Amino acid sequence: MISALLFSGKSALAGEKITLLISSNEAPYKAAVSGFNGYLAKQGIQAGFEVYALDGDAAKAGPAIEKIKTSGSRLIFTLGSLATEAAIKEISDIPIVACLVLRTDSLKNAENATGVGLEFPFETQVEWLQRILPQAKGVGVLYNPEENQKRVERAVRLAQKAGLHLEAQEVRTPQDIPAALNKLSKRADVIWGMADSLVLSPTIGKNVLLFSFRNNIPCIGPSAAWVKAGALYSLDWDYEDLGAQCGEMAQKVLGGADPASIPATAPRKVLYTLNLFTARQMKITLPDELVHGARQTY
Repeated sequence: MISALLFSGKSALAGEKITLLISSNEAPYKAAVSGFNGYLAKQGIQAGFEVYALDGDAAKAGPAIEKIKTSGSRLIFTLGSLATEAAIKEISDIPIVACLVLRTDSLKNAENATGVGLEFPFETQVEWLQRILPQAKGVGVLYNPEENQKRVERAVRLAQKAGLHLEAQEVRTPQDIPAALNKLSKRADVIWGMADSLVLSPTIGKNVLLFSFRNNIPCIGPSAAWVKAGALYSLDWDYEDLGAQCGEMAQKVLGGADPASIPATAPRKVLYTLNLFTARQMKITLPDELVHGARQTY
């Protein structure tokens, strides 16, 4: 699907052509597009927008990319991993600003790309852990070293600086999970659900949450869906603000900045979701201001 949008306004950047390559039409993507478009409109940037929606279908990426290459676009705004990976792989001569990708590693390796990743830095995780569970000192985490070894090593150092102990257990196969959880039962005050494609698969995720309840060890979920399923809390995103954050990057690029000179970054705004049932079951007292400040509670 291709559609054109026109925003009016007075600007030295009038007449810019921007392509939006969108992985999905789900609500978070629509909110991010709204934030992006809204930010540019507020800056008085007049631009023609051409939109390619992939609808989650990888087969649509190739034809869309071929059209974008000859479209004359000054900038590509990609949303989601499907769109971003396709654009970075095939396009090197048009600036790319990416949104709604978990991590920014691929952006850092592309000279024409920047953007905002979804992963919150460990420093942010520690800040919120100390707000919500100030008594917790031992933080358990399961991780696949092939995916997360360097991140865990850095997290161990940062935890020590914050007065915490990160009890990290390697898991290379699903069969490693029971033994790793058993070790955490003796050493961890809380389990941190670090983004990991092996550990956070649906089947293993259920086992982690079951372990959390059986051992009365709260779990920090990687998303609100985990909180709904029983994790104590998760950090969440303001998708419209993510789009606006990318809009700021796009404005710099349209103004002449090299995308490689704009560091890919993390979300600047943090929301959170709480499970009050889990808190009651585990006899965790949450301050009223934290409960009232939650984006959503269960």
